[in-house]
Amino acid sequence: MKNTLNTLFFGKSAAISLLLVVGIFFVLGFACGKGDAKPIPSEYVGAWTGEDGSTLTIRNDSTGDYKSGGTTVSGGTVAVGDDNKLSITFIGVGPSFTIDKAPSGNKMTLSGVVYRKGGGSDTDADSKTDKSSSSDTSSSSGEVPSDDKLQSLVKTTLMDFNEAVQNDDFSDFHDTMSEPFKKQASPEKLSGVFHEFVEKKIDFSTAKNLKATFNPAPDVSDQSGYKVLHVKGYYPTSPRKTNFEFKYIDEDGEWKLSSIDINTKEQ
Repeated sequence: MKNTLNTLFFGKSAAISLLLVVGIFFVLGFACGKGDAKPIPSEYVGAWTGEDGSTLTIRNDSTGDYKSGGTTVSGGTVAVGDDNKLSITFIGVGPSFTIDKAPSGNKMTLSGVVYRKGGGSDTDADSKTDKSSSSDTSSSSGEVPSDDKLQSLVKTTLMDFNEAVQNDDFSDFHDTMSEPFKKQASPEKLSGVFHEFVEKKIDFSTAKNLKATFNPAPDVSDQSGYKVLHVKGYYPTSPRKTNFEFKYIDEDGEWKLSSIDINTKEQ
């Protein structure tokens, strides 16, 4: 028996592949965000949360994301002008802010709204930075993690996915994904995509105490302004081997899931 994500996407219903949608998002979104954009001052780079609940992500390649209420800009171009303005636009459309207070530490004020990097207090942000630097999922500046960290990263992804399948609730699993993937796939959409796994109660828990074999060797590449970690391999589960192919992107020093392909087959 073989249950693959690709089969679910490309069955008789001819549903569009979620992975393809994410891929298109990378190509279109970030192609529009590059070009001759002026470099962003390093103090602006990061994930910011405003006191009004809005979120602003600024990357060092002059691209970014913004969400506030019904306004969303994904993969837009970020500009910090000499006129004390910060804008984030996609194909020329998007919000512009007055820089009331430039970033100082982990805080800045835009158009009267205080933003904090990481969304917490300055102390919380520092704590998160310290935690991420020592975490097993740390991107180590975009380098391929050690085998131990890869084992931990992949097993965590598989166990989180398995829990979602067993409970038919993909909310927590959705929280572990990269921001682009989250925007393309709601928990409800994931539940629909993986309905066959849920209906058949396919259980991957036996992989918990096993070590993954990676083949080919994991690698990191630059794709559309992101560092992308590609990990493919299998767990020697019985009676069927669990094959996986995961891709992660580097978001603020953490590897976050950007695509997933899991299948089982007879050994």
